[in-house]
Amino acid sequence: MVTSSMELFIEDDLLPSFNFNRLFCHLSGCTSRLQPISEKFCRFFAVVTMLSDDVIYFLLLLTTIGLGEVIRRFDNAKLKQNVASIIGFTIIFIVSGFHSLHCVLTAAVNAFIICFVSPKYCHGLSFGFSFAYLLFFRFTTVFGLPQVPSHTNAIQMLLTLRMVGLALEVHETAKHRKQLKESNIDNKKQDADNDLKQIELSLENQGVSPNFADVIHYAFCYIGVLTGPYYKYRTYWDMLHANDSQISFLNYARQRVLYVPIYVLLFLLSNYYFPLSYATSAEIFEERSFFFRVWYITPLFFTFRMRFYSGFILSEAACIMAGLGAYPVESQPKPGNGPTALQHLNNKDRSSITYNFETIHNIDEYAAETSDVRGSLKVWNMTVQWWLAVNVHRRFPFKPLRTVATMLISAFWHGVHSGYYLSMLTVPFILVAEDAVKRKLRPLVNNSKIFNFMAGFVKIQWFSYMGMAFSLLAMDTTFAYWKSIFFIGHLIIPLSYIASLWVPSHKPAKII
Repeated sequence: MVTSSMELFIEDDLLPSFNFNRLFCHLSGCTSRLQPISEKFCRFFAVVTMLSDDVIYFLLLLTTIGLGEVIRRFDNAKLKQNVASIIGFTIIFIVSGFHSLHCVLTAAVNAFIICFVSPKYCHGLSFGFSFAYLLFFRFTTVFGLPQVPSHTNAIQMLLTLRMVGLALEVHETAKHRKQLKESNIDNKKQDADNDLKQIELSLENQGVSPNFADVIHYAFCYIGVLTGPYYKYRTYWDMLHANDSQISFLNYARQRVLYVPIYVLLFLLSNYYFPLSYATSAEIFEERSFFFRVWYITPLFFTFRMRFYSGFILSEAACIMAGLGAYPVESQPKPGNGPTALQHLNNKDRSSITYNFETIHNIDEYAAETSDVRGSLKVWNMTVQWWLAVNVHRRFPFKPLRTVATMLISAFWHGVHSGYYLSMLTVPFILVAEDAVKRKLRPLVNNSKIFNFMAGFVKIQWFSYMGMAFSLLAMDTTFAYWKSIFFIGHLIIPLSYIASLWVPSHKPAKII
């Protein structure tokens, strides 16, 4: 789940003398006859202007979507690379100013590690440096440096993923080359021949050999620089060298953004009627009931989802318009990873290919709404989920603690606010309880649709509860709200698990 990549920043004094609310109220004509209507418009417009960060974010996304069609028309890979990097660095400098130096330093040090350190160690060293710098980056005020704006925080987060991910690609490429060399020396079995072909395919279609400049270009490519999704260096390289400048991906993008206007409208309406600020007001604790407070977390999480659905999908559209992640359907691309059936990538006539953009597919809204907790985690921010899986989960040495370690790294990547840890480190316990309940109850429910609906409903309540920590961020405000509802989300976890122990295991009847 990528939260900070959606948090944008604008200085309060950029428009010191311009009051949007006053202007709109004046234009709406607050006469006695129209006052009830105009007051509602003023209130709604006040909400919109309070969301100026989101407006800037929205406009930047639209800009990158439009630029994609221009960039893809360049036939020269070097020209395309240079222009994409110039645009990316310009965006970073506009929103970050001199704070852009953090990104330059991160990219430069990682470029040195990736190009001059042994591939055997470059991934671990890149991981250690990038996350250590991310910690320093978030505590700059402790060292007497200015606080970094949240725009730059978003950029730094995604840059960390790119650099560490590229180091792993270099590591894997070197490993495959070593395996290929050893296979050529001792190749006696049929199985060895099959393995050799697979290694050759992997090197041809997934291998990388970036130089110092290539790493810098990849770091500052404008696509996803503010918002994601994460994509591998090889995906970026394939986009630069694709011979598809005459192919239009407009229909793919149009189909992907079809429901975005609905999500944006629902977000604005939900945020208008159910603001997060009300969850910290004295009124909700003093004048509202326990049941109201339990209920109120649900529309807050609805607002959260609509905001991220809009952002994720528009980010995907920017990739689609640039041709990033365009692979043949037959190659079976996976989010973040790219093609998995590599033997289908040899078709040179790209005009006859049916594409999909699963490589940069970041959110499956329908599955996120209808799946249980485990299923929803798999379809939310999928490219980052893949990065966490291959860079943390699969490589963590202690298998029983892999899920906890992955959630801890995810929380740290999102930020240092306690709310991230309070929410994400609750997930492993929820998964244990959910798995126990599913094992016992699923065989007892004849209608799978009913069971899935119930699981999805419970998931929404659990996520809404954890979402309070994710949204409020501070420990005191989060605990104040959770305390007011008696930590009901936490209590349900052990109660669900204990209850599942009392349900008898279902044994299928023997057929005589």
